[in-house]
Amino acid sequence: MTLTGMKKHVGVLEQAGLVVTEKVGRVRTCKLGLRRLEEEAAWIERYHQLWSARFDELDKVVEELKRKEKVDGRKKRE
Repeated sequence: MTLTGMKKHVGVLEQAGLVVTEKVGRVRTCKLGLRRLEEEAAWIERYHQLWSARFDELDKVVEELKRKEKVDGRKKRE
């Protein structure tokens, strides 16, 4: 990554309050800002629960279809 690209990424994080930078001479140090990721983590967790439930339901549907396919396959052979 170029220095310019890195500066842009850090600048966006800094504007969002996620990091604080300090420049001493030629060295720039980044630290976590006052605004941590609690809101984002809560949002991700809500969607994680939602999608987990949806995928669990999808697994049930797939298993039921597999079961029916096996039963139908046995009927055709007989």
